[in-house]
Amino acid sequence: MLKKTALIGLAGMLSLLAACGGTKQGTGAEEAAPQQQVKKEPVTLYFYNVGSNFNAEGYFEEKFGKYIKEKFPHVTPVLIPTTAGALDKLIASNQQVDVIFGSVGLSYTSVFLNNMQYDIEPLAKKYKTDMTRFEPQTLEMIRQMSDGKLYALPFDNQAAVIYYNKNLFDKFGVAYPKDGITWDELYDLSVKLTRNDGGTQYYGFTISPNHYFLRNQMSLNFVDPKTQQVSLATDSVKSLMGNISRFFQIPGFNPDKTKMGSFVKMFFQDQVSAMWTPVAGLHVEKDLAPLNWDIVSFPTMNGVGPQPYPTFMYLNVGSKYKDDAYQVMDYLSTEAFLTEKAKAATFIPALSSSNIPKVFGQDAPLYKGRNLNAIPLKNMAKPSPQSKYYSAATTQLGTNALQAILFGGKDVNTALREAEEAVKKTIEADKNK
Repeated sequence: MLKKTALIGLAGMLSLLAACGGTKQGTGAEEAAPQQQVKKEPVTLYFYNVGSNFNAEGYFEEKFGKYIKEKFPHVTPVLIPTTAGALDKLIASNQQVDVIFGSVGLSYTSVFLNNMQYDIEPLAKKYKTDMTRFEPQTLEMIRQMSDGKLYALPFDNQAAVIYYNKNLFDKFGVAYPKDGITWDELYDLSVKLTRNDGGTQYYGFTISPNHYFLRNQMSLNFVDPKTQQVSLATDSVKSLMGNISRFFQIPGFNPDKTKMGSFVKMFFQDQVSAMWTPVAGLHVEKDLAPLNWDIVSFPTMNGVGPQPYPTFMYLNVGSKYKDDAYQVMDYLSTEAFLTEKAKAATFIPALSSSNIPKVFGQDAPLYKGRNLNAIPLKNMAKPSPQSKYYSAATTQLGTNALQAILFGGKDVNTALREAEEAVKKTIEADKNK
């Protein structure tokens, strides 16, 4: 009886709806109900950059904040400056952290060290992120670091170029370097430009040795991610060390430990270094304004450039707003957003876009008339297998082993063997913690 009554009631309701205009007259088509906009709850998301280069006043709001608020009106983005402390300090103080920017060289000693990484693969699928938009080598690198999972989205790929001081080349009558320069050609140029003139010592070429090894063009496996086997005392590493150490052994260079930490000053402020390769990003106007400068591509080795050196965006495992944070990360890594940053030469997007190299720097007065072809990275070397101790190994090579050769009277074999032992001790100490 109850079932019969219910069916009669339902039929009556359907008749009444039809009589009230539930269908359009003459078409039989159902009238679509108006789409109701779901109002999202306001959310504050906190961003942190391990590398500290978002700290300048107004920088984050200008480059990120205003775009995030326009795209996601319910989101209030806030930057945590690195002056607030490292990630472990933020965790201890219960500071909310949602999105972390970290370069490949700093990720293991910050995000991973504090176990803040989170597998975003399910969110990438949920929000249909087009993973093919990313530069393949860079995406491969974060996959390696994530043990096959996906702990971050690639954001930018820092440049590796040679800055050169035209005035010093002109002073000594040396032709400017050209794109496609090899290490041997660079060495020959450096020999010509390393000289004492009027009591002032000039230097042909300086470089950040640690980053040279981080982005080594031979893609060497310094510390195997699976076995933790350390391989620094090898012929291949010896070849890399010989290539870089010869620049500091040119007659007249006479390096000392003080100089090793002041290469930036030697190029920009003192203007006694003819060429400088930071290998970790572009310099800004305050550095370049006093110089008569230009750039050329990073020297090739066996026909290839340096490895990628990307900055990634991590979603903190402790974030309470993972969906909102991921959607912002996804947006910040789109070609639409990053093309504007490329035009302003703010970032070098880690995207496999054919358009970005064409427009890079077109809205940047600082780069007007400069050799912009040198900046968007091309023909990059394969990433070295990424391991927790990769940066420890490159620091041993670029600082301790190199200085032992230059200042300690060590031969290259001894210096590399000692560097290898030092990394092994670091790994062993970690195991015993």
